[in-house]
Amino acid sequence: MSDVPPIPSPTALRAAADRLVSALAAHADPEYRLTVLKRLARRLGEEQYPVFLRLLGVVAESDDVRAKRLLADTLATALRRMDLPGGALSSWGATRLPDTVTPFAASALTGQFFGATPRRLLGPVEYLTVWHLQRTQRTPLGAEVFRDALAGLIELLNHSDDARTLYPQKLAADAENELEGAYTRATRERLAAVAAAWKAGESPQAVAQAALDAVPEQAPGGWVVRDL
Repeated sequence: MSDVPPIPSPTALRAAADRLVSALAAHADPEYRLTVLKRLARRLGEEQYPVFLRLLGVVAESDDVRAKRLLADTLATALRRMDLPGGALSSWGATRLPDTVTPFAASALTGQFFGATPRRLLGPVEYLTVWHLQRTQRTPLGAEVFRDALAGLIELLNHSDDARTLYPQKLAADAENELEGAYTRATRERLAAVAAAWKAGESPQAVAQAALDAVPEQAPGGWVVRDL
């Protein structure tokens, strides 16, 4: 499994987060703000999506309520459009059998068919959950890091009424989808637990703990876990 590229220094992260907030604040149009946020995620690239999550975390950890609201409202716009800035992780069980009615060539049995590289884009909460719980191309996140990162993200999103309403609805819908193949049953259970606790108005820390309490720790003995 490939690992996460080196995280920039705290100073560099703070400077980048400040530039992001300034760029969002410079435009009144919510759609344009979303374009700015998605452009950042795209420029960082798939392997650097954890850096995007860390930038969200820097804002979440700050005392700047205006910046938090601005970023949360931008993510709410993404939720309304069902267009969250996402990152890719290897999908468990995302392969499909070829159509057995029509003939197919042996060349159709590619690495992707056998489950080597199927991926889908995941929003911030879903990405953290899959990264922590499933076998992907990354070294899994440890439980404490997952809980703290998830709590910070939820605290950030709670600064927008729309995000606080729409994101749990999305997670609940994702948890009920057994056919897409992006999530294991344990992951769906955790997403459902997050959605239920979030909808119930639990604190961000309680919501994150509910995710851990939903199912037993899944990482087999000997797995290496990492920090965000």
